[in-house]
Amino acid sequence: MPTITVVGSINRDIVARVACHPIAGETVLATRSAMHPGGKGGNQAVAAARLAMPGTLVRLVGRIGRDGFGSEMRAFLAAEGIDTTGITETASSTGFAFITVDDTGENMITVVSGANLDWPRACPPLALAPRDMVVCQLEIPPDIVASAFEQARAAHATTVLNAAPYRALAPRLLALTDVLVVNEIELAALVDQPVADVTGHTMVAAVRSVLARGPRAVVVTIGPAGVLLVEASGRADRIGGVATRAIDTTGAGDCFIGALAAALSEDDDLGAACRFANRAAALSVTREGAASSMPRRTELA
Repeated sequence: MPTITVVGSINRDIVARVACHPIAGETVLATRSAMHPGGKGGNQAVAAARLAMPGTLVRLVGRIGRDGFGSEMRAFLAAEGIDTTGITETASSTGFAFITVDDTGENMITVVSGANLDWPRACPPLALAPRDMVVCQLEIPPDIVASAFEQARAAHATTVLNAAPYRALAPRLLALTDVLVVNEIELAALVDQPVADVTGHTMVAAVRSVLARGPRAVVVTIGPAGVLLVEASGRADRIGGVATRAIDTTGAGDCFIGALAAALSEDDDLGAACRFANRAAALSVTREGAASSMPRRTELA
């Protein structure tokens, strides 16, 4: 079985439930609070581990501090069956995020990166093989992502980039990306257009302009409306959303990424993988938390 290596962030999430999100200058009272494991890297690794075929090795390469949050996150990830030998302790504190979730399930997130930005100049050796997968996001330094993808390209492994939170993507990084996953806002930023101008047919045109810059496929997640997949081969596929009652949308995008990697580790049919990931993400929003909300393969079946 191919190995799924996630190189990314590890956070502790501090979550407050509110009736509605505050506006600038406003104070609101939370109805309750909780702490959950999080970070895009951690979330995606958990989703992959829970949804991959039994026997699939999922590894997480990341950075934590020498503190209680770091110890809690390492223990949680190891209990999920994730290989944590690539998690390194640093002098910086473990990253954490402040999250408010309103009564509709929508969230607002502020991340304090901490150790997630405390890396050496290049990604540590990943010991990859052909058909392995390397999954990255942008909560860690872009140079580390590019370094990980260079190792993947040299090993003939598949690269999946979740361009979130959005920052400008260097041409070098796009050229090393096999599958790019963005939401509507990130796609608009990538093509330097207003979000309102990248809907419907114009969204496909925007994606094709991104494909010309290197990726072999671009996947756009559109929330309840589903997914748009466009491949460099010319294939375009719209996948409808799955009706659910959202409790907490935190981590839904990360669930999609981890599920996509899990499906691609079995079969390189990207359309089928997107459908699998779409169902997994829909199920994840029906429960609270980020990493802890990721569904298991038996639930999805």
